[in-house]
Amino acid sequence: MGCTDSSDIPKEQSDLKDYLENRGYQVISYEGLAETYELTKEKITELPYIMYWGLQSVEPALYFGKTINVEKFLVKNHPLSKGEVDVYVYEVDGQPIGGTSFPHGERLYGGFWSLDGETIEELQAKSFQDWRTDWINKYSKNGLVQPN
Repeated sequence: MGCTDSSDIPKEQSDLKDYLENRGYQVISYEGLAETYELTKEKITELPYIMYWGLQSVEPALYFGKTINVEKFLVKNHPLSKGEVDVYVYEVDGQPIGGTSFPHGERLYGGFWSLDGETIEELQAKSFQDWRTDWINKYSKNGLVQPN
C-alpha cells in the first residue's frame, strides 16, 4: 500500500477526499485500497464485519450483493485523536457511504470506531449484547442467535 500526498490523490479518490474534508478532516494522504468485498447477510454477522457495519448510519441491506471498496486515508483534525487517524471510507459504485476510523500507529486491540470516531455503544440505543442479538436475528439466515 503506497502513501500518496494529499495533493497527489488519484482522480478516482478525489470525491472521497472531498467527502472527508466536508466532514472537517484534513486529508494528509491517500494510503490505497485496503479491501474489496461483496456485502452479504453472512458477512455482516461475522467478525469483524458485524462491528464495521454496526457503526454505519446506512442500512446494510441496501448494499447486499454490491461490491464494497474500502479506501484508506490518513487524516488530522479528527475527534478520535489529537494526532493522525486512519480512516477507511466505504465506497459503492463510486459513492462514499460511510466508513470506520482508527488512531494511526496505535496498537489497540478490539477497538472499533465509526468514521467520526464513535463506538457502537455511543451509536446504538441499547447495550452491546442486546444490539448484537438483534443484529444477528435480523441478518442471519435462520434468524436465531447461535450460541458462542
